[in-house]
Amino acid sequence: MAGRFRRRHPFTSYHSIHPFDYAAAPIHMLTLTLPLRWAGMLLLLLLLSVMAMPISGLAVPRKKLALITGGNKGIGKEIARRIGMDPEFTAIIACRNVELGLAAAEDLRTNSEYECDVIALPISMDLTDPSSIEAVAHWVEKEYEDGILDVLINSAAICFNDPTLYGKVQFTPFQDQAGITIRTNYFGTLHVIQSFTPLLKRSSSPRIINIASAAGRLTILRSQQLVDAFTSDTLTVPALSKLMEQFVSDVESGTHTNKGWPNTCYGMSKLGIIALTRILAKSHPEMMINSVDPGYCRTDQNDNQGTVDPARGAYTPYLLALMERDDEEEEGGGEKEAESGLHFYEEQEIPWTYQS
Repeated sequence: MAGRFRRRHPFTSYHSIHPFDYAAAPIHMLTLTLPLRWAGMLLLLLLLSVMAMPISGLAVPRKKLALITGGNKGIGKEIARRIGMDPEFTAIIACRNVELGLAAAEDLRTNSEYECDVIALPISMDLTDPSSIEAVAHWVEKEYEDGILDVLINSAAICFNDPTLYGKVQFTPFQDQAGITIRTNYFGTLHVIQSFTPLLKRSSSPRIINIASAAGRLTILRSQQLVDAFTSDTLTVPALSKLMEQFVSDVESGTHTNKGWPNTCYGMSKLGIIALTRILAKSHPEMMINSVDPGYCRTDQNDNQGTVDPARGAYTPYLLALMERDDEEEEGGGEKEAESGLHFYEEQEIPWTYQS
């Protein structure tokens, strides 16, 4: 036992500690030593009692706050798990169905590898209902200290499944998919960002992480004119929104393929999210704003046919929520390029074209 203690505490040795021999000690030493020992014990007890008491006015370190949309299942739930297990964070699950959100939060608190600080919103957030998004932002502002949000992770999205692939959902004609998909995945996410930006700006290190997809790679566009429009350095949010509305209009009129649009509403919604990320990073240099392709994860969106564990897909968003921003000067002068406005896959920045 003594040897084990010495290995853990190499500067302490049992052989150097000798208990005081009261029987052999002279009387004058006892009269001096005992009062000193009792005084020391009383002082120690006093210090321990003071340390155990809450000290009025002493600031307790504030935990960072991360809100994850669509956090009740799939990739969003695994992101909430990872962030909730980080001792510096509280994770908030935001979703449309309050009961499912509460159940997911309880499952994460009960069945995570480590203690998981996660809660679910007591109110609904529906990406197609701007008033519900604004209500959630108001709730967070009033419920949490100083109304600060540190990290916003946009994971909520919809995707229409082709019944020829899975046979479990009713077929929805393509022209009927476009409006609801773009309204939910693009415009809904945009409204979430706009509603929470005031809370994020109060953070010392605000982050927005948008979950995208390889389905939104730039090469799905079949027109160079469209490619140039989406990649323009002068593209603004209003101009991008008009492009997304034009896609919906062209799909509904049956002219989208002739104009260079792809045959994927989900892919177009995620292409819009990647473009939005790039624009917002330029207009909000004080924030870290990035998009992430989590990979083809096993979720109910693909009837669990994906090849990637959702926990693996959640890892890069988690790292982006925690990583330190590198704005230091490079050797030889000049600033390093900030890690914002980028697209990531498996912890690496990748080009929007998905071509090296």
